[in-house]
Amino acid sequence: MYSDMAEILSEGQIGDFALEKYEIERGNSAAAFQGISPGKYIKLTYRGGIVMSNTSMEKHTNDHFVNYAHGDVLIGGLGIGLILLAIQDKPDVNSITVIEKSQEVIDLVAPQLPLNDKVKIVCDDAFTYKPGKKYDCIYMDIWDTINSDIYQNSMVPLKRKYGHYLKSLSESPRRFNICWAEYQAKNNRRLY
Repeated sequence: MYSDMAEILSEGQIGDFALEKYEIERGNSAAAFQGISPGKYIKLTYRGGIVMSNTSMEKHTNDHFVNYAHGDVLIGGLGIGLILLAIQDKPDVNSITVIEKSQEVIDLVAPQLPLNDKVKIVCDDAFTYKPGKKYDCIYMDIWDTINSDIYQNSMVPLKRKYGHYLKSLSESPRRFNICWAEYQAKNNRRLY
């Protein structure tokens, strides 16, 4: 389901964003505590802080979306393209629109991804973007940390806004509008 992003993406930097490869060795208890298995990974950083990576924690926290994505899909945040590649070849996914705020991220990541015709990447802010159509699945994944303030001040307003862009229940009975790690943010819980 998930691609080996460390094999697909090359290291590089554009502006304040960088792609960096790294390895977690066996016996790294700090990584194990965070739910990260030994292996080779790649991370997207902004001014040195991690925005996204392809660790097992990232995959686990995106599994629900990847498993249930279908129809016309709207994603907030490109990141390293992990979830995008995981759903683009699903036969029941018709189209994928990705909203990415940073042109630097688009320029750094998108040209390296083996994208198909279903994918459209738009440089815009998820808080101000106005879709031109309705979707079956809407997934916002624009946070690198989570807590109850982010839930109240970002997730709730985005879910309210994009709820207007969901197809009707009669047209799309399995529709959904969710955010990455929403439960953990709402309840101030750790991801692991």
